[in-house]
Amino acid sequence: MIVDGSTGPVRTVAALAVPPRDAPAATSWRSGGRATLSWQHFEDPSGHGAVQFTRVAWLGIGRVRAAAHRVVNDPRRLGNSSGSDVHIVLQVSGTSALEQTGRMLTLEPGSWAAPQADHPYTMTSRERTERLILAIGRKHLSAELSTQSVGRAFSAASGTGRLFFSTAVCLADELPHIRISHARALADQLTALLHVALQYEISFGPVEQSDLRRARVHRYIAQHLRDPHLTVERIAADLGWPRRTLARVFASHGETLMEYVYHQRLEGARRDLLNPILEAHALADIARSWGFVNYTHFSDRFRTHFGVSPTTVRRRAIAARAVASQVG
Repeated sequence: MIVDGSTGPVRTVAALAVPPRDAPAATSWRSGGRATLSWQHFEDPSGHGAVQFTRVAWLGIGRVRAAAHRVVNDPRRLGNSSGSDVHIVLQVSGTSALEQTGRMLTLEPGSWAAPQADHPYTMTSRERTERLILAIGRKHLSAELSTQSVGRAFSAASGTGRLFFSTAVCLADELPHIRISHARALADQLTALLHVALQYEISFGPVEQSDLRRARVHRYIAQHLRDPHLTVERIAADLGWPRRTLARVFASHGETLMEYVYHQRLEGARRDLLNPILEAHALADIARSWGFVNYTHFSDRFRTHFGVSPTTVRRRAIAARAVASQVG
């Protein structure tokens, strides 16, 4: 990581000017290239982090992995080298604050934003984070989309936003294995996905921070839904939030966090009860597989939620399949 200053525990680095003109001699870096593919990687010898920049045809991909730090984009300082680009910032892990023209956005894992590359901005992280910064030539991105996306945070929780985000991260991971002949096509495809994602997100208006937080909670719950030890306390601890923050995230949706968890488990159990492949599985085993330790508790919640018992759902599904087989 190229350090050009510090403020307390936050280290300041130069971004997207690779290698930086004022890189200290102590910084280790290496580079290479293959026609339309080129890359440069340099690390802070103290182990605080690393910055990588790759050029895929006309698409630039910057990657920052670091402890507490600040990334600065200042076109005046960089000789206006980024003025002809559009920047897309993807928050892979950790939390960052994006500040530009007096406005601040909080980017949490799975969110992304498009700051104005021809105006100074900073990205401040007070924890270990990973972030991608895409530099896309303005001629490759719709001027209307570029303008409407400024000053907003977008979510990669689902849909086209998730497709664009995951594709960008996957491309960054696989760059060492990309063939020269595929570079331009990959740059075109990723930019096309960005167009689709921006069009979709902009059509729904600004994404509030509460929506980004809710999307992050939903992702966490989906990953741990079958764990019987999933609790509000554990979710809050793993996400690094106070319990009251979780309560506020779900307050406007008319259900508590644990009610959401139970509803998702019940929906999953119902799908399994309707699945002919799982017909021989005991009801109690299915309940346990979805985090219900006590079958009576599961059965009562199931009946309340769906209006029928788990036994009735399975019996009707078996009868319906029998009738269908006879008709066939």
